[in-house]
Amino acid sequence: MAIDYIDLGIRIKRRREQCNMSQADLAAKVHLSTQHISNVENAKSKISLEKLIEVANVLGCTLDELICGSMKKGKTVYVGEIAEKLEVLSDTEIRMVPEMLKHLNYMYRLMEIRMKEEMEE
Repeated sequence: MAIDYIDLGIRIKRRREQCNMSQADLAAKVHLSTQHISNVENAKSKISLEKLIEVANVLGCTLDELICGSMKKGKTVYVGEIAEKLEVLSDTEIRMVPEMLKHLNYMYRLMEIRMKEEMEE
């Protein structure tokens, strides 16, 4: 199975931003260039397993949280992420979730288009 480098880059960026860390901060902590971190986040460069482990450690997460888009059994990571998001929803918002899930395929296609556009920027 191929590694989904787009998903990996998105997850690294999201986690880095949650940690209020710049690309330069992360790069310095894992001894890589800021440009390389940018390229990894934009799926223009690959990252070694050793450096990916360092990135996960610096960002305070597990490898499976970063690579679950490439894992056949990454469901537990997604279930945890969904549960976290559901916790903060109001009763009204929760009632909307089943309807939104019915339209998941359409939303996924839109997200794919958006990611491709971002990659081209």
